[in-house]
Amino acid sequence: MPGQRRTPGPAARGSWLPRLAGLSAIVVLVGAGTAAYLLEFQPAPAQAQHPAALPTTVASTQTVGLIAMSAQPGETGDLIQLLSSGSSLVFSPVGASEAVNGHPEWIADQMSDGSYIFIFLPTSDCLAASGPPGRPVLESQRCNLSLQQRWREQGSATVESGHDFYELASAANGKCIAQDSAAPTGPSLAGCDPAKPASELLAFWWSAN
Repeated sequence: MPGQRRTPGPAARGSWLPRLAGLSAIVVLVGAGTAAYLLEFQPAPAQAQHPAALPTTVASTQTVGLIAMSAQPGETGDLIQLLSSGSSLVFSPVGASEAVNGHPEWIADQMSDGSYIFIFLPTSDCLAASGPPGRPVLESQRCNLSLQQRWREQGSATVESGHDFYELASAANGKCIAQDSAAPTGPSLAGCDPAKPASELLAFWWSAN
């Protein structure tokens, strides 16, 4: 009849299936596109940086005294030997008879990369550079082949009394073994001086391969 409104009945359940199928297909396509975008444009994760392994092969070994020429006023040129006393290190005067007969106290193991590990014979401890970067200290500690226990000769040798003297620098922090001006018998670590002062020079004496 004109003007009569027809109230729509509930839609058949089956009529929603095509719509749901279409929505599912759209969701799948959108998800695939998003994943492809992320894979293409997301930066690759940075690869972890691993330090190169330290060499453990000993190329040569010798028994030596680590000898310096005293740079202290009144003692300039006198021989002094680096020795271990507990965990600390000292420079000890070398007597006339000892200078002739020899008294080597260290094993100098040269590794395959040219660096040295110094082992104190009486205790079997190693010469090490430890402490914070701003205040490194020289000490004797149990050997563990770490970077702190590796030493390198700096530059060319300075020849004195028929021996080659070198600056010995820590492979861990680049500091050189030096005579401490504030403590006459105490060694320290200092910036390697290109002028190679006597206070930073050490030689291998009484070498017995």
